[in-house]
Amino acid sequence: MTSDTRASTRRGRPRKPMILAETIADGIVDAGMRPGERLPAEAEMALKYSAGRASVRESLRILEAEGIVETRVGAGGGAFVAHPRRESIARPLSVLMRMSDIGLREVLEARLLIEPSLAAAAASHCTPAQAALLESANDALGRLEEGGEDWRRMNREYHTLIAEIAANRPLAMMWDILSMIADGHDAGVRYPAHSLHEADAAHRKILRAIVAGDGEGAARAMRIHLEAMAEHVARSYPQLLDGPIAIVRSQS
Repeated sequence: MTSDTRASTRRGRPRKPMILAETIADGIVDAGMRPGERLPAEAEMALKYSAGRASVRESLRILEAEGIVETRVGAGGGAFVAHPRRESIARPLSVLMRMSDIGLREVLEARLLIEPSLAAAAASHCTPAQAALLESANDALGRLEEGGEDWRRMNREYHTLIAEIAANRPLAMMWDILSMIADGHDAGVRYPAHSLHEADAAHRKILRAIVAGDGEGAARAMRIHLEAMAEHVARSYPQLLDGPIAIVRSQS
């Protein structure tokens, strides 16, 4: 075998730490470990998996980058099962979209396909307790400075709550992740005061339809709301629509 062939073979196979990382991740799931639980010590894992401690350390770094494991230093430190963070998926998804030449236009179109359906489903499944949560979130939005960071966070939570009420957890998870990209904020999108006032009014219409069990009305109100937001982006930021998607920023 020539040196070029050997190099090609090495490139075609996953590195040992990557394979070990997958094995450790499978073990976490198979053991039913929950977020916050401590993984075995490095030396114990090296013995268990017949691997060197350096390979175990690199595997844990891979899992940490993927948001599966978190490492803590100091007394009581070590490797722990991480709490799920949407950023751990949203960021690589935004990188993939950017590398695939997907622009904000397609992301906004995806939002128009997903959210009205979620709003309609929410109207069919909303319980009195969930209606109270949605009303509380809507009231909180009304008390916050429009367009500020807290307002943006609560706005995402309001839309994500609707997705959760829709009782389709895979789709709700997908929306929660996509929302960090569809937001457009990292790309530089900002909304004027009148647009935010209109958004608050739209939220109230969506809320009323969901609480009333009016699926068609909820879907229609959500669609009108999203179309208005998309029209603002097209009018004020046309260069962003078909340009490269903004990569979601890492969260500390």
